[in-house]
Amino acid sequence: MQVFGYKLSWGQQRILCSVMDPKYNRVIISCMTRYGKTFCVALGLLLEILKTPIETPIKVKRIAIIAPSNDQTKILRGYINEIISNNVYLSNMLDKSKGASPSNRLRSEQSKQCLTFKNGWEIRTLTAHSGVNEENPASNLMGWGADIVVLDEACLIQQSVYTSRISRMLGDNPANSKLIIIMNPWYKDNFAYNAWNSSDFKKVHVNWQQALEEGRTTQAYIEEQKKILTSYEWSVLYESEFSEETRDTLIKYEWIQRAIHRGKENNLSLSSNTRLVYGLDVAEQGVDKTVLTCAYTDGVCYKIVNQTVITADETMPCANEVAAQISKRDRIQIDSIGIGAGVHSRLKELHYNAISVRVSEAPTQEKERYLNQKSQRYWHLRTLFEQDQISIPNNTTLITQLSQIHYKITTNGKIQIENHNTKSPDHTDSLMLTLQQQQTELPFMFAR
Repeated sequence: MQVFGYKLSWGQQRILCSVMDPKYNRVIISCMTRYGKTFCVALGLLLEILKTPIETPIKVKRIAIIAPSNDQTKILRGYINEIISNNVYLSNMLDKSKGASPSNRLRSEQSKQCLTFKNGWEIRTLTAHSGVNEENPASNLMGWGADIVVLDEACLIQQSVYTSRISRMLGDNPANSKLIIIMNPWYKDNFAYNAWNSSDFKKVHVNWQQALEEGRTTQAYIEEQKKILTSYEWSVLYESEFSEETRDTLIKYEWIQRAIHRGKENNLSLSSNTRLVYGLDVAEQGVDKTVLTCAYTDGVCYKIVNQTVITADETMPCANEVAAQISKRDRIQIDSIGIGAGVHSRLKELHYNAISVRVSEAPTQEKERYLNQKSQRYWHLRTLFEQDQISIPNNTTLITQLSQIHYKITTNGKIQIENHNTKSPDHTDSLMLTLQQQQTELPFMFAR
């Protein structure tokens, strides 16, 4: 089957039909990532608009496209613009501004938040979390009603926003209005989970097995993704199902216990190309501690030797105390935000192999997956524990802090690290800073 020149698989046809079928006024769609579910919804919306001829314009009918962030609203809107641009009939249906060339008028209309069509339809894009605050969540959605409401990445839209704002948008014509939910099933404590289990919703579910059968992916790609994703991410992104796993604990307690046991037994195998590395988390407040982590690594596995609390508070004494405990040839990585910058600069002046790390900056790898370098580095730490590539001492403070680190998925779909305590996890931050992030760093790390 082809629609506007786009060939659709049978699963994609189900999505298209569910959007257009008047029997279903509540639809929820969960498909393997990159399957094309959002694109198929865009096709369905435009076909729905085409059902009304220009010659018989109707009273204004509205489609509202809502996503957690502005960038995410652009995805569905971008597909709609692409389809319109490639179809002369759809382009001519746009109610374009006068006084410009046809191509310029089309570009001008497509850059707007609202597309209007000559037959009376409108498509408007809105952001679910714009202007969110405790007293007035999603105030930008106030006053809007729609005949069709499309929620993209619905599991990342706050429950309160859906309850207090979005659900009301269907109220002008409740018997005939339509709600279409597109999701990756990240969270259960969300309206999308309730919709998925409701008999009121038409469900469209496509997992990786069906996508593979349809030729929408390859076995090699599936095997590659299965190796690099956590079981939770795999369940959400490729099984397209709500996971039974607790989503937000970064490092499982059983992994920590295994790492302690390896430390006690001293049975973590490292290659012969092993060097000492250090991570330094410099305290910013009086309640925090400056912690120095010492570890042996071959660039893959890490044997944590110890963690030392640095007692000096001021920059120079702190740097001098660290310098007394390490060799100039050994690499030390320091979070050089705030007071850490002064300690880093002082160690560099003393010709130590001090490396500046700014965990709040953009990630150096997989920028679409991680919020910042902190989440990238902590996820690396999680992987070491999960794959039994780290041993740690039986340090009560470290163990407690490791078990209290959590993560969440942001509205942009990125991993963000959270600490559920108000106190900074100085021991785990120091451990995280010890890790190397790229193979290209290793020759420099081992340089004498």
